[in-house]
Amino acid sequence: MNIMAALKANPTIRRIGKAVNTRRQFSDDAKDFNTFYVEEAEKNGDVRYSIMLLVHSLEKGMCFPNPRPFGFDKVSELMNLLSRYSEKQKCEFEYQLGVSVLFAWVDFFEKHGWQKETAFKKVREFLSDKERNPNIVAGYKEYKPAVADPAPYEEMYLSRHSVRDYQDKLIDPADIQFALKCFVETPTACNRQMCRVYYIKDQEIKDLLNGVVIGLPGFNKKTVQYFIITYDLASFAYSGERQQGFFNAGLCTMSFVNGLHAKGIGSCCLQWSNKRNEDVEVRTKLGLRDSERIGIVIGAGYYLDENVVPCSVRRKPEDVFRII
Repeated sequence: MNIMAALKANPTIRRIGKAVNTRRQFSDDAKDFNTFYVEEAEKNGDVRYSIMLLVHSLEKGMCFPNPRPFGFDKVSELMNLLSRYSEKQKCEFEYQLGVSVLFAWVDFFEKHGWQKETAFKKVREFLSDKERNPNIVAGYKEYKPAVADPAPYEEMYLSRHSVRDYQDKLIDPADIQFALKCFVETPTACNRQMCRVYYIKDQEIKDLLNGVVIGLPGFNKKTVQYFIITYDLASFAYSGERQQGFFNAGLCTMSFVNGLHAKGIGSCCLQWSNKRNEDVEVRTKLGLRDSERIGIVIGAGYYLDENVVPCSVRRKPEDVFRII
């Protein structure tokens, strides 16, 4: 037994080593968060999520049961951010969304007879040389929940099980598109939509993932297809949101894998709990933004006719529910 193995065999030394590594990893995470969070991103010219936050705030103001004139500081800030876009950048989603919510805000003020407000006049002037994008309509809308038979949804949702072996067949792009529709409809913090999906076809990156992803024993690596779910540190506003990346990535992931399941595609979520050097290597290979982080890796493929899976016995609902 070498020295390192002997040290790891000692429970006390092993616990101390894990504690030191944990503190170091959290320290690195804190440095990353402070480097990329929304105000730092804005200072460095990335105003995407600053716009998304303002859009969400203005939209909420239009949904109050007893509305009154609102959002003067926010529309001023939004116009300032939009003014920083070059002509080439004005086709980007965040810019178009920001302009759309300003049009909606003007319409809302006109509807309630608040045209005399100074801010209203400034916004209308700002919009005088801009056009509405009919494909991006912000503001508010009437919502009537559809009353439908829940049985098909129950059957689909409750029948899903993680699987690790798949048909040797590429996933149809149309089926991926359906899962992506489920993905983008997922609620995210203030509708910032900070998560992305990467479908890995590059064999070099596949080989890299085969070597570093934790939890691959039991997988048929010849048939597994990888998706990577990421989140963007630039979308978070303050320290209280430091865990929001994984939370939002988890929500989006469940929508995505349920969408795959509805199309006959099995999947298994693989935690991304890798060492920092492995994390950096994969992010570099993927060409991610500096502020973008990996949340979850998904192994997927069409179900076999018969699958062997762990029983994975669940607790009873009453075991996890409590009225306080």
